[in-house]
Amino acid sequence: MTFQLERKSIEKYLVTAWDNATPIGLDEHEFEPIANCLKLSIVNGTTMQGSIGRTDNRIEHLGNVFINIYTTGGDGSASWRGYAETLMGLFFNKRLDNAGNIASSNEFIRFSPINQHPYISGTISDIPFNIATLTAPFVRYSYQ
Repeated sequence: MTFQLERKSIEKYLVTAWDNATPIGLDEHEFEPIANCLKLSIVNGTTMQGSIGRTDNRIEHLGNVFINIYTTGGDGSASWRGYAETLMGLFFNKRLDNAGNIASSNEFIRFSPINQHPYISGTISDIPFNIATLTAPFVRYSYQ
């Protein structure tokens, strides 16, 4: 399982679950933000041994999804908090298969690993926008 498959799975899940509520700029794609839009970034972190097996060892690839929520500057935090609450629900304790669908078994990506749930990691007023960043920690599993 690769970084590319991880990106495709997360992007598909977000686009499907968000259901065109606002425009979304996908990971590292050219995107000009407007008020009331999202910008997705996927950042990979450390890799850990998840199990010790005779044939397949589970490897845990930790990372974070960052979603910048752009709203109209000067409108205060009320303008982004509704979006943030919805996004937190989309990523709280969700498990995805490698096609970006909700998984009940054979999960490929798990959000909220080790009780690390989605949260707002920062806000900034940068006229003409208010920008809030939602962080959703995840783990991707591979076997080697």
